[in-house]
Amino acid sequence: MKQLLLPILSISLAACSSHKEQAAVSAPQSQPVVIGAKPLPAPTVNAVAMARIYKTDGDYADRVPVTLDSRHRGLVSYPAPSDLVDAAPVRLSDGFLLDRRGVSGNTAFTRWTYREYAAMESAPLPAEIMGAIIPGARVTEIYQMPFPAGTPDAAARCDSLIAAGLPDCRLVFSLPQRDRGS
Repeated sequence: MKQLLLPILSISLAACSSHKEQAAVSAPQSQPVVIGAKPLPAPTVNAVAMARIYKTDGDYADRVPVTLDSRHRGLVSYPAPSDLVDAAPVRLSDGFLLDRRGVSGNTAFTRWTYREYAAMESAPLPAEIMGAIIPGARVTEIYQMPFPAGTPDAAARCDSLIAAGLPDCRLVFSLPQRDRGS
């Protein structure tokens, strides 16, 4: 039985090795060849979301944000009521808000407060959401902060950077003056 297993095992190993490995075995090299070694996985890049602050053209801090398409005519994304637990922005100095929902230049605000929306049994239909958008309510500027979102002292760090003129912060969106409602 052992005599039969050894040839089968050898054939199986040879069949499993790649053409490249077979060529490497037969070609003379100065380095030893390891047959059957698996390549190391590619290094992974863990993207860390950075904290962001933003301003709006009115007081919409307690209004549920949704994302519209680039022409502001269609709904791209909206939250489930359960998504709004601890998601309201944090008020900062100079009219800034610490983003906790992922606002963008395509964000619009609805007439629903976070509390009202979170109490719903299910998300409203897209047509109902579009009908609940506050006309002209826009994000006017967004800054990326030099530290990760979720940093425990994020609000204090943001206020400190705002007071210092936003050093090391990157402007990622600014609504042109002509498009601002106020």
